Amino acid sequence: MTGKKTRRVGARGLAVLAAAPLLGVVPLMGAAGGARADGPGPSGHGGQHAHKGKGRGRPAPHHKPVKHRPPVKHREPAGHKKKARSVRLHTSAPGKAVLPGRTYDWPFAVTAKGHGKAGRAVFRATLPKSLEFVSGRRDCAVSGWTVECDLGAVRPGQTVAGAIRAKVAGRARPDEAIWIPATVTWRGRRDAAEFPVARVARTADLAIAKTAPATARSGAPISYVLRVSNRGPATAEDVFVRASGPVRLLTGNAACIPEERGFVCGVGALRPGETRTLRFRVLPAGNVRAGKVLTFASRVTSSTTDPNPRNNSATVRTRITAKKAAPKKKAPKKKAYAGAPQTKRAGAK
Repeated sequence: MTGKKTRRVGARGLAVLAAAPLLGVVPLMGAAGGARADGPGPSGHGGQHAHKGKGRGRPAPHHKPVKHRPPVKHREPAGHKKKARSVRLHTSAPGKAVLPGRTYDWPFAVTAKGHGKAGRAVFRATLPKSLEFVSGRRDCAVSGWTVECDLGAVRPGQTVAGAIRAKVAGRARPDEAIWIPATVTWRGRRDAAEFPVARVARTADLAIAKTAPATARSGAPISYVLRVSNRGPATAEDVFVRASGPVRLLTGNAACIPEERGFVCGVGALRPGETRTLRFRVLPAGNVRAGKVLTFASRVTSSTTDPNPRNNSATVRTRITAKKAAPKKKAPKKKAYAGAPQTKRAGAK
């Protein structure tokens, strides 16, 4: 019996081996002669009898799910991007220092940017009380302290220039800062800017007055009285009086230095409202003879700016007359002697 079973198994094994090439499977023989499928299968995964451990089939790695990224939006090239609308305001000032009573221009320029059609641009500025509006370059009008200029239709990319003209008030204080805020609107856009700050210059209005005699004898000294005043608003520094004429200074109550034709005297500093009186005695030159008119001019100057130079000079004229003639001496009368005989004229009775 044992031998028959062995032959049957052997025959069955041969039948399997004979069929293996046709099926494309190579059976593995175990210890008991049966087929086993240990190890990885055709797809790389462990078989149904796979075991964990060294030298045996390992489980497939765990793959993370793939995240789906949002689609990338198509961006237009930089050259095709539309520019946003905007407007720019540029300002400038007449200078760092302005003089009271003078008129100046405050220029400005408006630039429109973007795309589309032209739009109306309006410029507005608020003047300080130290400025008085005079006129404007463009269609400008004033209401109270606000100046408004209609710049008309401005196209994108266009620059429109303008200016406001204003006078510095005479009451403006020295060193006062003139600050002008301004705005511009265009197609719903707005820009704000300030004009550069200008300051009121330190000024002093000097005035001079001079008196002299109408006539003077030839060769006699002449007295002059000169008054220098400062009408403000600032202190006048380094005040000098220059006198010119064919005279020679004899005496005076100021520090004076002779010049070629006349002399110059230092006055010093004059506060606003202050007056200084100078007195001189001069001697006309030898060529100023009787019958001539002596012209004597004076001018006051200062290192402080004087906005009104028209009252800085004074001129006086004195007519030179002849010397007073000395009285003639009378001849003494002859006295008659007593007791002398009197002679009778012929024909006297």
